[in-house]
Amino acid sequence: MKSYAALLSGFLVLLTVGSSCSSGAQGDAKNLASQIESTVKENTPGSLKVNENGNIMKAKINGKEWVANSMLPATEHTGRIIGYYNTDYISFPYDRRDMLVGKKWKLNGVDFVNKENGICGGTNGEMTITKVDSNWVEGTFFFTVTSCNNTPAKIEVTDGFFRIPVEL
Repeated sequence: MKSYAALLSGFLVLLTVGSSCSSGAQGDAKNLASQIESTVKENTPGSLKVNENGNIMKAKINGKEWVANSMLPATEHTGRIIGYYNTDYISFPYDRRDMLVGKKWKLNGVDFVNKENGICGGTNGEMTITKVDSNWVEGTFFFTVTSCNNTPAKIEVTDGFFRIPVEL
């Protein structure tokens, strides 16, 4: 907790100093702020690194590739599959009992957060379990974001894929 407070304090100092510095110093401050954000993300308790052969979540957002760089473990307590790309994330519900090949269900309660649009929700989508073996559960997903920050919006999330450990 102390390390987060120290990082937050340092970040606030950088923002204050950055607003009164020349453009070169502002660029340095922005780079440092980006490094701090990355460090906080890498040290978020419980987050897991992703890779092509392990935990992964990826999709296309309005046709643009999106690949999570970390994930929170999908546990019975969270009841959600969550993938992060820096501070942006995709999160949707799951039920461990339904992790059966071919199982499809409607995605209600999808969360999509990004810097451009803020907090968004999607109510029109689907998840399909495509593979279950002794180590992993894989599936596909798609959904449409219908509002961001209580304002109507339309963001298409397509070609989604995830892999999470069987042992949840």
